[in-house]
Amino acid sequence: MPAPAIRHLDRIGAIARKGMRQWARDRQALVGPMLIPLVLMFLCGILFGFGGDEWNIGLVNEGGGAHAAAFETQVRELRGNISPYFRVVTTDADQARRLVDEGRLHLVVTIPEDFDERIDAGEIPVLYTRVYNINTDMMKNARLRLTRAVQDYAAANAPGQAPVTVTQTTTRVDDVPRRTFIAHSAVILAIMVGSALNAAIMVAREWERRTVKEIRLAPRPLTDLTTGMLLAAIAAGAINTLVTLMVAVGVFGVRIPVGRLPVLVAIAALVSIACAGVGIAVGAWLRDYRTIQPLLMITFAGSFFAAGGFSSVATLPRAVQAFDRFWPPAYVFESMQAQAWMTQPPSPGPILLGGAIAALVGVGAGVWALRRRL
Repeated sequence: MPAPAIRHLDRIGAIARKGMRQWARDRQALVGPMLIPLVLMFLCGILFGFGGDEWNIGLVNEGGGAHAAAFETQVRELRGNISPYFRVVTTDADQARRLVDEGRLHLVVTIPEDFDERIDAGEIPVLYTRVYNINTDMMKNARLRLTRAVQDYAAANAPGQAPVTVTQTTTRVDDVPRRTFIAHSAVILAIMVGSALNAAIMVAREWERRTVKEIRLAPRPLTDLTTGMLLAAIAAGAINTLVTLMVAVGVFGVRIPVGRLPVLVAIAALVSIACAGVGIAVGAWLRDYRTIQPLLMITFAGSFFAAGGFSSVATLPRAVQAFDRFWPPAYVFESMQAQAWMTQPPSPGPILLGGAIAALVGVGAGVWALRRRL
């Protein structure tokens, strides 16, 4: 290998090793980039993903016939792929009314005495419900699940009279549990925040520790300096991501088919380079860890919720979807989730091309910022 090339590699390696040593000794830098993904994983995963998906209800059956018993059974046994839809807390009418008024139940379903009589007479039976309609989203789900129970009961017990019969085709054999979806999103977040925040901290520390003068005086091309910092930030970010991934696999049940890993790793690598470049730019421009850390953490944590980490972009409000058309993390979340979960994922070509362009832009921004600040 020619001597100039060896000198370039030596300089790049020295800068990368220096960055990694400083990172390993810096507790804030070591823990900070892992904090947001892990906190969001545990907070959102446990609150919204563990313990099933049952909704607390009261079920009062005042009818004594076979039809009323069959409908009660339908409500009790209605379930998704993960857990039952309802958890019957009480069958006592007075207690159910009191609990729903206190907000302890989502709704109370009452099957009246004449339920069987109306059905046998060819009339339409009536169900009575009392709801705690304080939270619109909660009530929407409760009503939809009750509607599902009515439809399934009609299809099973009066198929000729059911107004609508639903035939369902799914994109997967089983539903992806919410905790698994959230944990996988947290891993994606760790890729982005790990590279960006580590790069920003490494660069900012040069000014905070007053070592930037040595860098300015050292005989080094800007390309070597940027490359060394990028490698150190990407390596540190990879460690942060690996820790997050192990938690996601061990605690939250993330399982990705082996055949999907090469594409996901390629996307992750390009995203990591892009974020590291942006991190270098942010660190060189702000030069203050106390400003950089909350800025990047809040930005990426907000992206987790607003760009498809907690729930897919298609389910978000229209205004947020319009914003996500211009917000790069939204494409990262959507693409990596599709590659991990869909039975037939889309072609990875567009996201790989977009990632390559983002990597060039991110590195370019880092080089430009360093040139201006050094």
